[in-house]
Amino acid sequence: MTREEINHVVRFLKKLSILAVLLFIFDRGIGLFLQYLYEKDPPPDIKAFNHVMNTPQEDVYIFGSSKVAHGYVSNVFADTLGLTCFNAGREQTNILYADVVMSEMLRKHSPKLVILDITAKETVAHNMEASKLILANLMIPHINTDTSFLRIGKKLFPKEVFAAQLSMLQRYNSQVLPLLLGTKKNRFEENGYLPVHGTKIEGEIPAFQDKGESYDSTAKDYFEHFVTMLQAKNVKLVITQSPYYVQKFTTSPSLAALMPIIKKYNVEYLDYSFDPEFFRKDYFYDNVHLNDKGAHAFSARLASDLKKDLEKNDPSVLTKSQTARQ
Repeated sequence: MTREEINHVVRFLKKLSILAVLLFIFDRGIGLFLQYLYEKDPPPDIKAFNHVMNTPQEDVYIFGSSKVAHGYVSNVFADTLGLTCFNAGREQTNILYADVVMSEMLRKHSPKLVILDITAKETVAHNMEASKLILANLMIPHINTDTSFLRIGKKLFPKEVFAAQLSMLQRYNSQVLPLLLGTKKNRFEENGYLPVHGTKIEGEIPAFQDKGESYDSTAKDYFEHFVTMLQAKNVKLVITQSPYYVQKFTTSPSLAALMPIIKKYNVEYLDYSFDPEFFRKDYFYDNVHLNDKGAHAFSARLASDLKKDLEKNDPSVLTKSQTARQ
């Protein structure tokens, strides 16, 4: 190699080093700013998630997908049952998310009652991947300070954990807009419930669509683990299906996979998927999600049904905890 070529390589390495330093400063500077915003005033979704994972105190927790987040009114359950209640449902998630969060919660708190809403697409593969992504977005800001989150992350989303350990900005990349725009949905103050209003349904009632979907067999394992770990802790579990506004169907590959587990462990199962009381356009935001009006009607019915059943068969569940968050 000639001297000129050596000098060229040296100049290139110097420029590369300067660029690396500038990128590090940029990453650390923006990352620290986002960390400040995050710690000062966490987005409501983050605050709700952190409460369920780190400071759970309520008597009743409701788990499931966006059908839970928008369809189960925590305060209705609290008023009817005389127990504190928190809606731990999360958009774009399935049983994987519920199992991971519940496993961590039980290290700190055993609720009296858990309601798990399952959907007709509970075991669809892309829902499993979406659950991992949601967990990554919620946990990664804490991986350097919470060993539990780091342990979960290394198992479920190791690539994202590695990237976040290298880049401070990467830890908050999914929270940039909520932090900068100050998006507020008041979810924590509503005990996890996230209402949607009105309806956008038009035209004829559609058929349920699941053709071409691929399924993840591990979803059954997460579901069975969810059931057995609650039974091991003597926590009352009720599994539900909330209403749909689609053409009636009786089963799906996901439901067919989960029902034998429900029967095996003798778990109480309440199916409201096509209850005529709720099959009303004005109760739905879209064909899958109840709006606020429908959510209040459904929550009142389910809470009433649960209270009657518990008073008859398991009255000890209705004894309010002394440590619950007011």
